[in-house]
Amino acid sequence: MDKYPTDKMALILVSWIYIALTCVHMGWGLSFILKLKTNSLIPVLVSGLFATAMLATLWAIFGRIHWEFHLLLLILNGLIYFRNRDSIHQLYSDFAREIHQLSQPIKAALFIITVLIVAQCATAPFVIDNETYYIQTIKWLNEYGLVKGLANLHISLGQVSGWHVLQSAFSFSFLYPNFNDLSGFCLLIGNVFAFFKLDQYFKSGNQLALLIGLFPLANILFFQLISAPSPDIAVYVFGFMLFYHFIEDFKSDDLADFNFIALLAFFILFIKITAFALILIPLVLLPVHFQKWKRQLLPTALIGGLVFILFVVKNALVSGLPLFPLTFFRLPVDFAVPLSSAEFFFNSGKLCMFFVTPEEYQSMSTQQIVLKWLFAPKISGLINLSTVIILLVSPIFIYKFYHKRAFWLIYVVSVVEFVLLLLSSPVYRYFIYLTLFWGYFILIRVFQNKKILSSVYIFSVLATVFVLFFSLHFDRFTQNKLISQNSPFSLKNVIFPHANSKLQTAYETVQNGNLKYYSPTHNSFFWANGDGNLPCVNKEQINYFEQTLGVVPQMRGNHLGNGFYTKTNP
Repeated sequence: MDKYPTDKMALILVSWIYIALTCVHMGWGLSFILKLKTNSLIPVLVSGLFATAMLATLWAIFGRIHWEFHLLLLILNGLIYFRNRDSIHQLYSDFAREIHQLSQPIKAALFIITVLIVAQCATAPFVIDNETYYIQTIKWLNEYGLVKGLANLHISLGQVSGWHVLQSAFSFSFLYPNFNDLSGFCLLIGNVFAFFKLDQYFKSGNQLALLIGLFPLANILFFQLISAPSPDIAVYVFGFMLFYHFIEDFKSDDLADFNFIALLAFFILFIKITAFALILIPLVLLPVHFQKWKRQLLPTALIGGLVFILFVVKNALVSGLPLFPLTFFRLPVDFAVPLSSAEFFFNSGKLCMFFVTPEEYQSMSTQQIVLKWLFAPKISGLINLSTVIILLVSPIFIYKFYHKRAFWLIYVVSVVEFVLLLLSSPVYRYFIYLTLFWGYFILIRVFQNKKILSSVYIFSVLATVFVLFFSLHFDRFTQNKLISQNSPFSLKNVIFPHANSKLQTAYETVQNGNLKYYSPTHNSFFWANGDGNLPCVNKEQINYFEQTLGVVPQMRGNHLGNGFYTKTNP
């Protein structure tokens, strides 16, 4: 059992209240800089998450994200709050009034979903990437910040997402070891936003509001990702918000509307570079009102420039590849990851994504590979095929029911995003928010009966409850044995928090050259690390790279904070 006997769900709620207060204040400060609207709590809160992620990344360049960083946050929070407390109090009051004005069924649904989200966050993590690099990335950030050449130790550690930087800021590792629930907080934001829109639809019949209001129907899927800090959840939530604000404010000449759309796009890119095409959304708006806005765009341009600089710097520090995962530009520094290691990682990953063996990849044509991906077994193939069909059919519905430029532009961006992912990272987890958005778009034209929609919502909640509280096997849906069983809620999760890792394994100390590291004694899979002490890496991986590529990670000095380099054996 965990040695921290306490009410995990209560601790999650307390931490979320602190995160919300912090981000509202930080968002208020950023809103002043960008001249954003501050009449609604959700956009201010999202702006605050973005501002904190930027600040934490800048801090991590120079040192660890630990109690010192939170001291800075407290000071900034205090300054912003006391300078604007009347306006901030009004923002909270307005939000409470919005909640009060929701219809009783929607208030009940929101309450139930909130409890279920917190309960899911108290369970064992389900996402397998949590065991390869999520936990370890956040640990390194908490203890040392951005470490030079960290990707030499484990190539996945080069994937430092802005979401993991933000999670490290809100892990409170100096107080308690098991806070890993930022994605759950983000999903709650997405559900609140969606329920407000659903209530708006039932009261006014606004079709765009209904489109966004259907977001929680996929909670049964989202819940499998929120007990770990998966960047995908943030992309889903902010992606739906981005689409909504683009369509809603498409004809607006208010710079504040454009700035928030740009901020959402910047944030999504910083969280997950695979969503690169979404930057086109603010770019297509810019020419329309450029003459009117050009003298006021400097703050937005500076924020965009800051996002790009921080993205390049964090990648350059941890891997020596400024545009990681792209490998064509490698810095001439001793801690840069060898191209052989990077190419092995990306090539093996690509084979898994396309469901082909190395021999098949060499012998099959591009068309054959795409067809194999399209008709992959079980849930992967189902979602892949469904996505293609939905994207092919959507133009018919746009033309017939919403023949408006905003919808066409969102559709074009969605197709570009899907094609880019198909060429690079065709994992359904990366594009399913596009599938859902356009699937819901079609759904609201086919089913407009409010009683049917209410029934679908009730079924969705009941299905989510069932998956949360009962142990299920997913062998019929996935070939991946590592995620073939869910992580159901248990009463002990109320009293005793589940550890950040699902892998319950011991660790052994291994010495290789000047590198002393911790390796799991039970090797669940090649890339597994789990929640071992730093530095942690699977010895099977180290030995394989040494034997096949002739490369071995070594320390750059006597201190872990000095980073790592790769020694090449003759």
